[in-house]
Amino acid sequence: MPAIRHQQGFTLVEVMVSTVVALFATLAIFQSFAVSEGYRRTATSGGDASFAGAVGAYLIDRDLRMAGYGINTATYFGCAVTGSEQGRAINFSVAPVQITPGATAQTPDTITVVASNAVMMPGPINLTTALAAPTDNYAVSNAFGVSAGDLLLLAEAGQACTLVQATNTPTSGSSGQNIIKHVSGSYTNNATTSIARYNPSGGIGPNYSANAVVMDFGLNPTVSTYYILNNTLTVDQLVSGQLAQPIASNVVQLKAFYGKSSTGNGIVDTWNNTAPVTATDWSNVLAIRLALVARSVQPEKPTDPTTNSCTTTTSSPSVTWDDGTTTTLDVSGTAPSGPSWKCYRYKVFHLTSSLLNLIWTPS
Repeated sequence: MPAIRHQQGFTLVEVMVSTVVALFATLAIFQSFAVSEGYRRTATSGGDASFAGAVGAYLIDRDLRMAGYGINTATYFGCAVTGSEQGRAINFSVAPVQITPGATAQTPDTITVVASNAVMMPGPINLTTALAAPTDNYAVSNAFGVSAGDLLLLAEAGQACTLVQATNTPTSGSSGQNIIKHVSGSYTNNATTSIARYNPSGGIGPNYSANAVVMDFGLNPTVSTYYILNNTLTVDQLVSGQLAQPIASNVVQLKAFYGKSSTGNGIVDTWNNTAPVTATDWSNVLAIRLALVARSVQPEKPTDPTTNSCTTTTSSPSVTWDDGTTTTLDVSGTAPSGPSWKCYRYKVFHLTSSLLNLIWTPS
């Protein structure tokens, strides 16, 4: 009879010991993964914040460099503009840049940039004949640069300004004057027929007198309002009607300041966000300072899960300008629910832009 073989295997003690060793190994692996994931999240979030802030600052700075182009008569700075795009009201001020301060330090500012995109910037065009009705054609002595489809800005001392659309490329009338039409309906330019979107059927604006000024703002002028909505840098294109267009996400603060020459000598010596009142005050605004704060996409884990408190950021970021002054950019109101604002990382982007078109204004 063959010998009975002894069965071989792990004892219960050996199995329990190996299980404990495996658990410790798994714990060590997951701890290493958690640390690695934390570093990855911090690096990625910082990169996202850098990209968003850089894109936002670049786009605003690009508009600021063109601010005021086409506003060639400083007398009308600050004039309130009335316009209509197929029944939609258009309202803005004749100013290269207009800052609307936030209600509190935590509330972001709003900034509006205005510029013509006319190919050529002529000198002021003057009416030679007073209007009997808003629908009257504009008789001018010179309409150099104006083409069918261009948007025109009319201004006169003591009157509101008006935005209309030229519906012809001006030609000389019987008296040698140039005639600019701005009828409702449609217009033709280079054999292409388009709708005159900015000319109501009954006309628009007051009955301007002779010597009122006409400014050519081109086919697609810039009237862009930048603001922060739901922690996203957003822009309204007021003339084209493209509203609430998101530009960069996770941008949580915007603060802007006018650079003014208090003595009118062309040297900036005052920075504040107080809006100029008179045309002369607007003429002395020669630069703009602007700061954006971008935030990481993902919050860091709370230091104390019980209280949900963090020490990732302990105070609001700030910016030190070229003259040594410092502005604190309060971000404590950017996370009303969920993780505390201190759980995020922040990056500040700032710029100073000279309003060259304002400095070069001929009058």
